[in-house]
Parts: sequence; C-alpha cells; structure tokens
Amino acid sequence: MRKFIHFLLLGGLIFHLGIVTTCAQIAIGGYNVYYGSLHNHTGYSDGQGTPTQAYQYARDIGQQDFFGLSDHGEMLSSTEWNNIKSAANNANQEGVYTTFYGFEWSSFWSYGHVSVINTDDYCGYLTVGSFNSLLSWVNARNGIAFFNHPGWDNLAYTEFDHFSDTPSSKFVGIELWNDQNGFSTYYYNDGFYSNDGNKSYYDEALIRGWKIGASGSDDNHSATWGTATQMRMAVLAPVNTRIEIMNALIARRFYSTLDKNLGLSFKINGAEMGSSVPAGTYNAVISATDGDNEIFTQIQLIKNGTVINNWLIFDAAPDYSYNLSSVTGDYYYVKVTQSDGNEAISSPVHITAPANQPPLVQIISPTNGTNYNTGATVMISATASDPDGTVNKVEFYSGITKLGEDATAPYEFSWTNVQNGDYTLTCKAFDNLGLSTISEGVNISVSTPNAITLDIRISAGTDDAEESKSGTVNVSNDDLELVYDTKTTGNQVVGLRFNNTGIPQGATITKAYIQFTVDEKSIASCNLKIEGEASGNSPAFVTTQNNISQRPRTTASIIWVPAKWNTVGASGTAQQTPEVKNIIQEIVNRSDFQSAGGLSFIFTGTGKRVAESYEGSSTKAALLHVEYSSAKSSLISNVVSTNMSTIKPFDLQFNLFPNPANDFITVKLDSDQIIDRITCFHSSGQVIRSFSVNSAGEYTFHCGGLKKGLYLLMIQSGRLSGVGKFVID
Repeated sequence: MRKFIHFLLLGGLIFHLGIVTTCAQIAIGGYNVYYGSLHNHTGYSDGQGTPTQAYQYARDIGQQDFFGLSDHGEMLSSTEWNNIKSAANNANQEGVYTTFYGFEWSSFWSYGHVSVINTDDYCGYLTVGSFNSLLSWVNARNGIAFFNHPGWDNLAYTEFDHFSDTPSSKFVGIELWNDQNGFSTYYYNDGFYSNDGNKSYYDEALIRGWKIGASGSDDNHSATWGTATQMRMAVLAPVNTRIEIMNALIARRFYSTLDKNLGLSFKINGAEMGSSVPAGTYNAVISATDGDNEIFTQIQLIKNGTVINNWLIFDAAPDYSYNLSSVTGDYYYVKVTQSDGNEAISSPVHITAPANQPPLVQIISPTNGTNYNTGATVMISATASDPDGTVNKVEFYSGITKLGEDATAPYEFSWTNVQNGDYTLTCKAFDNLGLSTISEGVNISVSTPNAITLDIRISAGTDDAEESKSGTVNVSNDDLELVYDTKTTGNQVVGLRFNNTGIPQGATITKAYIQFTVDEKSIASCNLKIEGEASGNSPAFVTTQNNISQRPRTTASIIWVPAKWNTVGASGTAQQTPEVKNIIQEIVNRSDFQSAGGLSFIFTGTGKRVAESYEGSSTKAALLHVEYSSAKSSLISNVVSTNMSTIKPFDLQFNLFPNPANDFITVKLDSDQIIDRITCFHSSGQVIRSFSVNSAGEYTFHCGGLKKGLYLLMIQSGRLSGVGKFVID
C-alpha cells in the first residue's frame, strides 16, 4: 500500500489532511491499470485554484495516477500557458504520478469542445475558428486530442462537423462520461444521425473511420480535482511514466469506467483494446476485476455498434472468450456491468485489411559464379510474382547502381559492354501496392582471359585422306599431295581431321593455322582453297566413293598460295596456312559442336605441295595450332593447356550411363585408373559442380535437381583428362 501525508493549499490557507492510503495497483491483461483525468480547469479560465494546486490536489487528495489540465485556450495568456507547462513538469514524478498539460479548444454553440494534450503551443476558437481548421492545426503538431462531452451544446448542429471530416490520427478518444454525468448522458443516446439505429456519438465516430477510444473526464471547475466523482479514465500501461502513459493513450489502450478501481481487458487474437488486426477468424477474450471484489453481472460484446453476444453472470473476476469472424472495417468493443449498476466501456479493436504480402523475385540468369570476357553483354533474367496482387515492375542493380527496369514478364535487362571487375547483381520487385523485395545476390566476374593454346596433330591414318578426281578415297597414303598427284588421279580433294580438340563450344578463336612438314621438294605454282566441314563432330574418313568431296562445307573459306617448298623436312612459316580461325569459329559456334569430336578441313585447288602424312611419319603429320579464349570454360581450358608438349587433350576414355539420365549417372573408365575429380558443365560452359572422387575405374553420383538439357562431364585422372556429354531428360 502507498501512504501519503497530505496538505491542501487553497485561498492562501494550508490544511493538514493526515495520512491517506491507497490500494495496490490493479494488474490485468499483462498491464497495470492507472486511473486519472485529462480534462480539468483552474482559475486561469473558468475554474478555481492554480495549476500547482490542481496537480498537487489531484495526486494527494484525488488519488489520481495521472492528471492533466485543459483550460480554455481563448482565455489563456502566453504567461499562463507557460505556467501550466511548468507546473505540470514540476509535479511529474516518474513511476509514481504522471502529469500532462493541455488546453481546451471551445467553440461554444458551434463546433464543440476538444481537449488538446501536450502540444508546445495552444490556440482558441478566436484564432482557429472552425473544426476543420482545428484539425489542420492539430495535425501539424505533436500531441493528442479528445472529443469533449459530445452533444453538450444542444443547439450545436455542426458540433465536430458530425465526424464527417477526414479522420485525424491525433484524435485518440471521446468522453463517455463528463463532470458528474455518466454514460446515460454521453453514451446512451441517439447521436447526430437519426437513421442509423440509435447509434451513440461514440459509434457514429467509429463508423466514420475515427479510430478513437473510450475516455471520460472530470471537467472539474470547483477545485475538487478527482474527488467530485468516482468515475475514471483508466489506462493500461507497464509503468506509470509520462512516456508509457502517453504511449498507451496514442495506442488507445484505455477505457471509461464509472467505478474508480475497476479493471478491464479486451483482446482479439492477443491484441489489447486500441489495436488493429487484419481481417480473419479470431478468439476474443474479455477479462475484468475490481479492487473491492465487486460482482460483475453482465458482459456485452459489441460489433459495429450492435450487441452480438450477452453474458449474464455472477462473477468477481470474469474471464470469457468468444470466437468471431471479422471482415475489413469491423470494430469491436465490450461493456461490463457490476451488481451496483456501475459500468465500464472499452476502447475498440479495429479490423483492417490483411497485411500486404511482399512480392517474390529471383535471378535465374546468370547463375552465381559466371565469368565473362571483357566487354561482354550480360543478359539478366528474373522471375517475379506476388502472392496477393500483381508485380508492377522489376529493377535491376549492380551493387547499389540501378542498371534498368522492366515492367512486363519475362523480366529482363541487357547490360552491355561490361568491363573488368567483380559484380553482385540483384533485382528489386515492386507489387501493385508499392511493397518491394530484393532478390538474393548473384556474383559474376568479368575479365580479360588468358589465351589458351592448342597444338593438335593428326592422330590416325584415317584422319588424313586423298580423294582422286574419280572419287576414289585413299586413307593409307605415305604422303599428302596438295593437291595434284598424277595424270590418273588429277587434282585431288584432300581431307584433314583433327580429333578431340578440346575447344569449348562457343569459344572465341583468336588465331589458328595448319602446320605441314615437307616430304618432297615442290616448287611449281600452287593455288589452294581451304574450307571446313560443316559438322559439329566430323567422322573419320573412309574409302567410300566421294567420302571427302561430298561432305558439307562451311561458309567461311580461305585461299592459300604457298611459297616454294625447297627443303625436305622443312616445317616453318612457308609451310603454314594463312589464318583459318574464321573456319574454326563457324564450326565451334554450331549448336552440335563437340569439343571431344572431330574437326575437319577440306583442301581443293591446283598445283602441288607434298607434305608428310600420318603413315609417312606420325610425328610430322599435319598439326593444327589454335589459340582461343573462353572465360566460361576456364577449368577445361586450364587442363587442356597443361603441358601440351607431352599430353594429348582429353586422352582419357570412358562411358556414361544411363544417358539420358534422371537422378544418377555412372562414369566408367576403359581402365582401372583412379578417378581424381569430376567437373560438370552446362552446355553454355558454366561450371555446375566440381568434386574430388578418388575411385578406381567407376563412380556413380547424384545428378537430381539439374534442369533438362545438355551437360558436359570432365573426368580427371592424374595428368589425363576426358570430356563426355550427357542429357537430363
């Protein structure tokens, strides 16, 4: 219990009033209950006493937990206003007694009366003359406001503009009792509107969107602050401080009671009175108590101004629940009645539209870790959706820099001429209500790749062949006549096939030529045309009639007029073809190109140069020199370019099964060598996964989760490697 020794100062006289005890604080619904009044007057307007006397009396005699003054603004001077503020601040005791300062805007017999609490300045109806003007004034300031004694001015046909103005969030309550007049005067009445089922002023304001709570005020003019009536405004707060009481007032977490120590809690879905919850089906819980253990005889649950459930009870601490289904715009509050007829009315719980859910967005291309060449065009693609609306647009970012946006699906942006660097790409999707979501970042790198150099020599007798003018094909010749042989054979068609080049599909060919070695001196004039076979995997040559000449040709071609070959065994620039990179580029750009397959050239023309063939000397057979760059297949490139003087690229042979695959695929070598590493690439060259194995001859791994399409597997065993393809069906 709290104890105070009280003194009363009025008219210059000091009265000793002895020791007054108060009951322990009531707690309910997880809060303490604090009782007080915010609408009171002193001699600064039309009441009695001074602000200092009022704050002291309300605490010591009226036993208020919180208290506020609101003298009429049009009667105040600036000095008096500052005195009220100083008195409130001096009387405030954190944790014990909370004081507020305010004023009453009083538009007599016109727009009604409003208490405005805790603004830095004040106004009166002489300076702010209409209710709509007062709304603008209050909205521009920090503070809160209450509708005072609605219907008090009997001739006030425009009181509060009958709640028809745009609701202000600064208005937090309406008085349901005032002075010594209880609910019978200010709640049980037909409000401003006569055709709404006798709704009270309270309900008429709530129906029109004013989110106000149930308050009540002493409106004391007789210097008996808190003792003239037993009615109270009750606030639910964790502690009695100015910040927490104000937070509760702003949250509308208060109720109006005709009993000075009645406790009340009303929750929907766990949210206390004054809250807003989204539409749905919930459990409402009503709890009540009384400091004197008085009996409660009735509980009413009210929806949109109409009683929807009525409990007739006989209980000192009722705790009742009710399942309700709500829609947007509904509001609910409760009224409890005690055996002596005293009542309490809660602030409402408002039902709002379901919370807007954010959109979903994900970058689907490029994938994380993709590498690009300097100056590349990066196509960024995203998917976006909204679970409860529509996607308005998707913005594309590199770091914090916005690259562009797309308002229609598929959501894409083409980022051109990207320079060297590491970038984090994100997308930001906006829904139709303006809510946005940022995707997870995708990291890419752009760099100038190191040139990869390949030297691939003819590796079988069937890879260099001659076709006579009659169409006969020779695959076992001990030299190559480019292209005239004898009168019988005439000007031949010569084919050269280079197998397992290891060039990635889509690689950029920067340099390429074919190197020959002289087998016989040949100095006569010679004019040759070089074309490629238009095939992604050229087969070996066979003796079938016209097997070389009838193969499809590339669009790209070159003319070669070789210099005189004077020295047998020579293998220099005179024995090199001009650039054949355009021919190779056309082939590796084909959708069916296989880096482990065959790449063939076809020679036609006139004249004669005699070069070594595979059968004549396997170490001096024609050699294809290629330089290329491909940032997307750097792992393959590094293997291919490792010590190429002693290792042929992709010399490791293996089978893949099942192919097409679904969940698992098995790699089986042609030998029992140890499989060291497996790397899986998408057909675009992007690394999907790479892992160590250490398994002899055979290994099965899980490939579930891969999207349908063509993939490449690079298998490494010691210094050997091989590449194969498989399909996810």
